Amino acid sequence: MTEEITHLLVGGFGPLNGQTSPGIELYDLVESEADGGSPAGDCRLINRGLLADMPSPTWLFRDGQMLYAVLENSDQIASLRLGQSHGHIRLEELGRAATLRLGPTHAIVMADDLGVNHCLAADYGDGSISIHPVDAEGRVLDADQVLTAQGHGPLPAQAGPHAHWLLPLPDGRLLSTDLGADRVHIHRWQQGRLVRTNSLVLPAGTGPRDLTLLPTADGRIMVALVAEWANTVSLVDCGTGPNKGASGMASPPELEVVDLVDLGGTLMDDQAASMAFVSSRNSCRGMVYVGLRGSDRIVSLNWDGQHLRRLSSPDVEGWSGWGISSGGSRPRQIRALGSKLLVANEASNNLTVFQLAADGQPQEICRTPASSPTILLPML
Repeated sequence: MTEEITHLLVGGFGPLNGQTSPGIELYDLVESEADGGSPAGDCRLINRGLLADMPSPTWLFRDGQMLYAVLENSDQIASLRLGQSHGHIRLEELGRAATLRLGPTHAIVMADDLGVNHCLAADYGDGSISIHPVDAEGRVLDADQVLTAQGHGPLPAQAGPHAHWLLPLPDGRLLSTDLGADRVHIHRWQQGRLVRTNSLVLPAGTGPRDLTLLPTADGRIMVALVAEWANTVSLVDCGTGPNKGASGMASPPELEVVDLVDLGGTLMDDQAASMAFVSSRNSCRGMVYVGLRGSDRIVSLNWDGQHLRRLSSPDVEGWSGWGISSGGSRPRQIRALGSKLLVANEASNNLTVFQLAADGQPQEICRTPASSPTILLPML
């Protein structure tokens, strides 16, 4: 019997939000195989304990040996150094930086046009984007630039702008979603400062939430956009990169929605909340898996390198149509890990692992309790 172990860092909402996450915890995903390589059918998730005591680390992201935690309820970003001692993962907290804005939900590290790294945070509370310096030690400092937002949508949850997600594009542009104002904003760097250059305006009540890049063979930049309130996934064509105008300045092309996929359900019972892409044999084809809160299901979509399509109508029972159970309640995040899907079910306080068959069908293989999880990060 041989075992393969994948370390997972898990964070979530804590007592400041009326929930139970104690901070950043370490879990091991343990998979066993019988001698000779035949599956033993054994998969376990084991809680190895608390690595960092901090309030509501609802998003985690890694940059080399640095780990950054978005502390949503205290409007901060924590910087931690990853290390190992006697084979065990350790986290050393280096400091916390204020976003200067309310409710950061997502953050990334991105290099500007001068090659200098910045940490960018999407602030749900007022729709702004906070831009932070990163010092020589990898520590995030307090924000030194803020891009504000305006606008609203028709729904009660859209009374004002709500930034939710940030996605760097391969050509150096940055996209951000505004869940409150029904917009996807386009940005680029100019001499180390982030500038908003354009916006894609979506139908009222869409609620754009998360973005993920999809691989293509023709050089076009294609992005899947999950809409929380419309319960749809849009395929957004971002062109092939900035065009050069007569002035020689970069001028990003317009974004264009070229496919729109209905996930089924109604506004009253579903909110599309998370998304993951799994490639097929490292090709430009694969599957997009979408988590919906309310009906607590996972819907499977096919990506053929050009188009995003349902496998079956939403009224068809099973994984290819209506979808399957997320293995819990309120699937907050779906993470692809090889031929597996990892799901953080926030309201039911558990993690679920699915094995993906050759045709893309997910099959639950294990689950374990977890405290209000919203993010899981494999340490690969």
